Amino acid sequence: MGDHCEQTMRRLSTYIDRELSESEVKKVKAHLDDCPPCEQVFDFQAEMKRLVRKECCTHDAPSRLLEWVRQLATEKPKPAR
Repeated sequence: MGDHCEQTMRRLSTYIDRELSESEVKKVKAHLDDCPPCEQVFDFQAEMKRLVRKECCTHDAPSRLLEWVRQLATEKPKPAR
């Protein structure tokens, strides 16, 4: 994994959440367009987030699952190795 890939992976979550500046969005998007492995990671994470939102953000989800998702959402991310 190259330096550009590592930088992109660090920004991926905030990219998916649309929390980056316009210039950062352009950098991440340009890298994803040129790097199929990073694009696959992005696709996976974006789909996972969509599924969690769809399945867990309803009143039908079990309370333990809702609590677990809330806990994950508020935890500080672990540093990349």
